[in-house]
Amino acid sequence: MKLLEKKHIRCNLFNFLSYNMLFTNMTKNIMTKINNKMPIGTMFRQKREEKGLLVRQVAAVIEVDQAIISRIENNDRLPTKEQVLKLAGLYGLNPNEILYNWLAEKMVKAYGDEPYAPEAFEEANNQIRFRMNSTKRQDKS
Repeated sequence: MKLLEKKHIRCNLFNFLSYNMLFTNMTKNIMTKINNKMPIGTMFRQKREEKGLLVRQVAAVIEVDQAIISRIENNDRLPTKEQVLKLAGLYGLNPNEILYNWLAEKMVKAYGDEPYAPEAFEEANNQIRFRMNSTKRQDKS
């Protein structure tokens, strides 16, 4: 192999590894703070503590086991959409904002390590906006 080709391969490998390390760190940062916000579980724990509620009290109100609340608050699992809405109501939070953050966190957890995730999310955004505009046009007809 020519010296120039070896340098090119090493350079591409370095760029690939650098990109993967950067993307992995970026994903971890996003999971820690989505749009400079704390993870949803941490936010729910903070709100529970501010209200002086115990885990068992919250679990009883939203009708789940205490272990589920604990795992949600420790960011070991994401709550279901129904649980998010119940917790938002219990803590007096804006359900739309919480659902926005919950869905973003869910997407990052599921696909954040995929190398084409940013481009795929952008394309999904375009398709969703197209569907929404098409639906609005049909409603006006």
